[in-house]
Amino acid sequence: MGVSLIILAGGKGRRMKADKASLPIPGGTLIRRVLLQVEGMFDEVLVSVSRGQAVDAPGCRTIEDTAPGQGPLAGILAGLKAAKNQVCVVLACDIPDIDIDFLKQLIAKAQGFEIVVPVSCGGLFEPLFAVYRRSVIPEIEALVRARDFSILTLFDRCRTRKVMLKDSGWLRNLNTPEDYEKYLREFRKGPERIRTPGKKSGT
Repeated sequence: MGVSLIILAGGKGRRMKADKASLPIPGGTLIRRVLLQVEGMFDEVLVSVSRGQAVDAPGCRTIEDTAPGQGPLAGILAGLKAAKNQVCVVLACDIPDIDIDFLKQLIAKAQGFEIVVPVSCGGLFEPLFAVYRRSVIPEIEALVRARDFSILTLFDRCRTRKVMLKDSGWLRNLNTPEDYEKYLREFRKGPERIRTPGKKSGT
């Protein structure tokens, strides 16, 4: 079964005050770190970007967001419409460390469901580290027409499977300059300070 990867790299990064995808980290940029971790996993990689945005993603197809200001839902919609496979993984570019085993679990659990999304022990969804089928496109379009840009609303309208994320210490977003500086400090101290991608989390 072919699976497409959609990396969400658009948005204004208001809290970060910078283009998150292009943030420098040792060895490259934030989006390059994400791409390196998933290299060889997908037969198609799409990067959803803002209009006119350039990203450091060689070999990837970029998809421009045609509806700015609608949040990540618009980026997901643009990516799903462009994807050649029915099953798509959506990842935010600001999640620097990926548990590959857990990601594979999400893909494996997609049979019979339109969305597979992690849920933390505290009940928080991780909609930008999830699996979506292209069959949800009409539902997203209906939400956009209704000016409802909440991904949580989409979950209620589709066949959604929730997967418990028992160990969420590795899954974090770099949303602010403080998040970014903290991550850089940990990165520079050595890989043992960062949750190593590939460790098993969840069931």
